[in-house]
Amino acid sequence: LHLLSRRQRQMCIRDRGRIKAELPFKKEFTNIYGDLHGGVLYSAVDTICGIAAGTYGYYVTTVDGQIRYLKAARATEYVTCTAKVVKPGRNITVVSFEIMDSNGMLLNTGDFTFYNLKEKEIL
Repeated sequence: LHLLSRRQRQMCIRDRGRIKAELPFKKEFTNIYGDLHGGVLYSAVDTICGIAAGTYGYYVTTVDGQIRYLKAARATEYVTCTAKVVKPGRNITVVSFEIMDSNGMLLNTGDFTFYNLKEKEIL
């Protein structure tokens, strides 16, 4: 999500371990076919899943990530990513996600594994 300013994205922390975020469909995010570039989606979902993992009180870093490109993201105003922690652990946290277009069509699914670095300090 570092690709966007705060005005260009919307994110909602629903509950501990659950995040929902919108990424606008912009021409500069497309590939040569006019679809949202897979690398842009991967980078955004890595960040969103990392934020979901971090809601359990740890700084995290990505160990592994998988995305299934089920359908191209095209002719949509935005895509919505919903991430959910499926296994919060002491050392490893696993997060699954879905990406849908603005019409509710499922585009991508996948999961990320994060290593928990250290506990966040509470100020």
